Amino acid sequence: MVPAASAGVLLVAGVALATAAPASAGCETRGTVQYCDMPVRPDGTWDRCRIAFGYGISGVGDSEPTRVRCSAVDPNRLWWVGEPPYHVDP
Repeated sequence: MVPAASAGVLLVAGVALATAAPASAGCETRGTVQYCDMPVRPDGTWDRCRIAFGYGISGVGDSEPTRVRCSAVDPNRLWWVGEPPYHVDP
């Protein structure tokens, strides 16, 4: 039987592996957020996934989940503060 704390670590590790970016993506980590950019399309845009890793224990036997959000990036528009203001190459 796996202790509860070890099971939580295994679960978080499994989620991180399951949400890992494809091999063609370039990734950059800033703090607890990883930005992964997919290849640039002919029109100059690309898709960026933001992977916010859990912040550890938030309560007894509870932990924050890893969150993933992907969206299209247009380099001609304003950038979100804190994000890489360029395409992250592999």
